[in-house]
Amino acid sequence: MMFSAQGSSRNHCSLLAVLCGGKVSDSKQKQPVPDDKPRYPFPELASAGRLEVQLLNNPSIDEFRRALESSDPNIVYLQGEQDTESEEIGSLIWGDVDLSTPEALCEIFGSTLPTTVYLETPNGDKLAEALHAKGVPYVIYWKNTFSCYAACHFRQALLSVIQSSCSHTWDAFQLAHASFRLYCIRNSNVLSSNSQKQSVKPGPRLLGEAPRIDISLPEVDMQEEEDSPENLPAIKIYDDDVTMRFLVCGSPCVLDAFLLGSLEDGLNALLSIEIRGSKLHSRA
Repeated sequence: MMFSAQGSSRNHCSLLAVLCGGKVSDSKQKQPVPDDKPRYPFPELASAGRLEVQLLNNPSIDEFRRALESSDPNIVYLQGEQDTESEEIGSLIWGDVDLSTPEALCEIFGSTLPTTVYLETPNGDKLAEALHAKGVPYVIYWKNTFSCYAACHFRQALLSVIQSSCSHTWDAFQLAHASFRLYCIRNSNVLSSNSQKQSVKPGPRLLGEAPRIDISLPEVDMQEEEDSPENLPAIKIYDDDVTMRFLVCGSPCVLDAFLLGSLEDGLNALLSIEIRGSKLHSRA
């Protein structure tokens, strides 16, 4: 099951992004940001590469359902409220509609279900379980509170993978999560101001089954196998243990288990993306 499984073309992936807007305190409204003060470069959600983005801002339930039915997106991205004072991501609230309970969230989805739902809201484990039980194959969620900066890094890493490759949800998440661990967790630039009080392992999570890598046999081999009384052994693309050399670029640091583990997971995800997009022409 690829991201593009529900789309009209294998080379495109559709994303329906729903934003809540943000909470702005009175003090913030009265204090405009100086022009010379550096601003964090939050990238805009826009179509790029193979990713087609449709954006909704504080929609009504009916507006969301119409967009969901008409576009039949592969991915639905639901962003929580952004509090400009605390810089935390908040609950899912569209206008006066609170979607922070599993019942309320599941009700906005009808018979049209995307392959993936990304919940960018804190403490989303119950919401994710409810959507998965409803029939959404993959749900990305956060089990803790987190800052808009941490959310931005993971989201941009995830969308960059989708833009550039016909990747499965599982592989795209693993690669984005490896980037998140390297740049956010390792640099202690992860969560909200309450993160020190949390015992939950920081970072986004994925709910769903890991896909198998199935390699289609060449047509000639398929015919030979039908005529042969004995089945040929399963195709193996690579060995379990492979020795490779890499040049790790960056500031001088100790290559500890955390750094190497993140690199390993990211490289495994890249390899899986390449294998899933491959076709076997012949074998000997």
